[in-house]
Amino acid sequence: MNVMLELELKRAFNDWRLILFTIGMPMVIYLATAAQFDEPIDGTPVARYLLVSMAVFGAIGAALSIGGPRVAMEREIGWTRQLRLTAMSGVRYVVVKLMAAAVVTLVSIVAIFVLGSLVNDVHMPIREWVMSAGLVWAGSWVLCVLSVLLGYLFTSTSITVGLMVVNMGFSMLGGLFWPVNGFPHWLRLVAEATPTYHLAQLGHVAQNGDWPATTDVV
Repeated sequence: MNVMLELELKRAFNDWRLILFTIGMPMVIYLATAAQFDEPIDGTPVARYLLVSMAVFGAIGAALSIGGPRVAMEREIGWTRQLRLTAMSGVRYVVVKLMAAAVVTLVSIVAIFVLGSLVNDVHMPIREWVMSAGLVWAGSWVLCVLSVLLGYLFTSTSITVGLMVVNMGFSMLGGLFWPVNGFPHWLRLVAEATPTYHLAQLGHVAQNGDWPATTDVV
């Protein structure tokens, strides 16, 4: 199991297109957008507010891109059937996929936080840094599970396109690129029903040193 996890991580971090999308893109968007606005968002400086939003965006991309597409591809080429002949059980196989997705997700979150601290001069107490990153990472595990589940339901082609649409759609609707306060009332209701909105709320609330609301956790 440890060997397979190591191989999964090597394969993930050797895929420069995946790293560019899941880590590089959120960092570029963060640098570009944080410098454009001066007005605070919900009373929080823009650079600090968008820190969490882009961390969530990167976490979602990593969670959805690592597990599901590879499960679907390995099912198609018969790799999962070959694994049944070894000591690797189905449960262990799924756990490895989840752990690999979670590791890449954590790296994406930490990369954005480090960028915000070093480049955009974001300052928070250690407790708030840890709480914010930890809650976003913990919440992203739900998306890791969803991605692996969809990998068993769809083909490698359909799941890649589908997850990309889900990622960008939920990210835009969930207010990761702009605050939902500026949305029309009906669209704000839609935004507040998305998991991405509540995942971002976990991080935003933690930034202020508060505990998350029950609805966001659920």
